[in-house]
Amino acid sequence: MRRRCELQVAFEKRDADITRVNKRERRDDPWNRIASRLDEALDDARNLVERPAPNTRGVEKLLSLLADARKDVQARELEARVAAARAQRLESDLEAQRSRADVLVRIGKAINSQRELPAVLQLVIDLALDATKAERGLILVRDPEGKVREYSATANLDQKILGHPEFAVSRSIIERVFREGQVVSTTDAQNDPQLSDAPSIRSLHIRAIMCVPIRGQDDVIGAIYVDSRITTETLLAHDPDLLATIADQAAIAIENARLYDHLSRSFRELSSVKAQNDEVLESIASGVIIFDDTDTVTQFNRAAELTFGLSASTVVGRSARLFDSWLPGFTSLLEQHRANPDAHMQVEIHGNHFVRGAFLLQVTFFRIRGSSPGADSVAAVINDLTQSRALEAENEAQARKSELVARSFERYLAPHVVSSLMQDPEQVVLGGTRQMATMLFADIRGFTELSERLMPEQVVELLNRYLAPVVNVVFANAGLLDKFYGDGVMAVFGPPRPADDDAWRAVQSAGQILEQVRVQNSQHHVTWPLSVSIGLATGDVVAGHIGSERRLEYTVIGDAVNLASRLQQIAQPNQILADERTYERVKGRIAATKRVARIKGKAGLTPVYVIHG
Repeated sequence: MRRRCELQVAFEKRDADITRVNKRERRDDPWNRIASRLDEALDDARNLVERPAPNTRGVEKLLSLLADARKDVQARELEARVAAARAQRLESDLEAQRSRADVLVRIGKAINSQRELPAVLQLVIDLALDATKAERGLILVRDPEGKVREYSATANLDQKILGHPEFAVSRSIIERVFREGQVVSTTDAQNDPQLSDAPSIRSLHIRAIMCVPIRGQDDVIGAIYVDSRITTETLLAHDPDLLATIADQAAIAIENARLYDHLSRSFRELSSVKAQNDEVLESIASGVIIFDDTDTVTQFNRAAELTFGLSASTVVGRSARLFDSWLPGFTSLLEQHRANPDAHMQVEIHGNHFVRGAFLLQVTFFRIRGSSPGADSVAAVINDLTQSRALEAENEAQARKSELVARSFERYLAPHVVSSLMQDPEQVVLGGTRQMATMLFADIRGFTELSERLMPEQVVELLNRYLAPVVNVVFANAGLLDKFYGDGVMAVFGPPRPADDDAWRAVQSAGQILEQVRVQNSQHHVTWPLSVSIGLATGDVVAGHIGSERRLEYTVIGDAVNLASRLQQIAQPNQILADERTYERVKGRIAATKRVARIKGKAGLTPVYVIHG
């Protein structure tokens, strides 16, 4: 029995030694220290049961060990709760950072994926609403040129409300952010002294508002506005700077969208201008060839194709030397123009086409300014003068022929009748019009007796010598030579275009005819001097084409015609007799003597005037 007790004591001592070693090994671990204390208290409790102590010191020690263990357990539980809260907070922060990174990545993708400004704005406000967990959102960007026009996009917000009174406060917040460039935020809009009195805040129960500026390179270009009616902490719960970060990323996206829009408009304008230029080049009748700064053909329009008989596809991209084979010296002219590009250079070049043969081209060179120095192009405008010059030569020949024909006809017809025939033969028709005219009759006195003593050839020579200066006088005074009647001349002053000085020109013509006769009579070789009597009368006549469809004559008919003929018949040699109406039109401009005469066909005596000088 004793032996068994000794063995038991030895085993217990060994277990106690092992326990103490394990306690020493685990003393750095608080939970191990708690377990050691509990093991020690258990061992002491077992010993007390097996060997009752004569006193209570063992019980007190046991209770002390249990109290210490309980304190350590409570301390460790508190540390565990703090660690769990910290881990949860770190996990929440990590999730927020992950969400922020996701939003920023999505905005970065938007910068590269969206090109048009409306699409960029809509995507940015959608992302801002998603990141802040707000209920409504608005992004607004001003026109970069400073105009009133605005570009906007909304989320869960009707565009029509932007101009309504219930959005006035929110609008004022946006305007303040534009003006000051500072973030405006509140988590208790209902009690904010600056906002709580606003009807929109009350009626819409808005609790949280945040508005951040979108900053460009120089100033504020826009603003992002979000609000919420549910909670005051949603907008600022995780990252109060996230919306500002989104605004910074949005600024880049907006600038890129504007740049893309500007480049797109410029490209469309350039494309439109190029299309218009191409249409103009194709529509004009002149050939146009454009050479770049290396004298390579870049454009060759339809008219140029017709001129040279070559398609644009075979010419574009070729050197200007190609044209030397048809237009000798063409490249030399091109180089001459490049030496002085501001000067207007137009030349005519004779060439030889392989199909058309010889041809003549007018070439005009002018500069087309390039976008960079030294990159100017040259346009050569080609006008084919071959047919036009041939037509000009033909027209000139026809004009000379027509002039010869007109001059020939003017020997037989009145000049204005010839002019009408040349312009429009259909206008010459039978009939006449009543006009005021002054008639002139001039006749050689005693020509019948003289012609009986002369040979016919002498008579013709004498008449031609007399009539030539008479006709010149009539034409010089804008008179109309109506006809020759034997040795007499009938001229009309007025028709077909009457004038106020018709009578005066007739009187001048009469005096000049007498002067021409005196000059001819004074010549030494004149054997038979002439004397002429002239009669003048003014009155209404009918002037027009008289005769038939096959034979017409432009003449005048009326009492003044008969009166002028009668006055010529009674006039003395080298005397001018005029009726009263003619004298009244020239009175005061020439001397005259009034007489009375008996005129055949008129009753009584008729007053007549002898014109002097």
